[in-house]
Amino acid sequence: MSDRAGEWVTVKEAACLLGVHYSAVPKMVRRGDLTPRSNKRPSLSRQAVLELRAVRAERARLRALPPAPKAPPAPPDDDHGWVDAATVAAHLDVGIAAVHQRARRGRLPFTLGSDGRTRFYRLDLVEMAVRAQEATRTKALAAKPTSIAS
Repeated sequence: MSDRAGEWVTVKEAACLLGVHYSAVPKMVRRGDLTPRSNKRPSLSRQAVLELRAVRAERARLRALPPAPKAPPAPPDDDHGWVDAATVAAHLDVGIAAVHQRARRGRLPFTLGSDGRTRFYRLDLVEMAVRAQEATRTKALAAKPTSIAS
């Protein structure tokens, strides 16, 4: 390589070209982003600095892009009628928080969706759980002793 002045830049010149503080350039060297020549000053290749600037600009452009839209969570399978908590809440005539509370307590069976967070409920199992709760309530009412006043 020739020793022409235009091919090599100092740390401060590299910092100006990269648009960073001059203390960041030695960190880039330690990271391996830039390679200095040994025992000569200026020690950084202008071409390597300009290539790094292009790479950093592309990374910044990609970071500035909005994130890709996430697919809505999918139910576990297509064999059953899966519904979300809002549908169960409307079916039971309660709030969504009540549905989640019943699920946490084990009173409503559920399965997590493809995202690992969204709960899906099988409508037939929800209806069965509601009928079981109603039967238990009715049985408890029928089993209460009644006092017969004479």
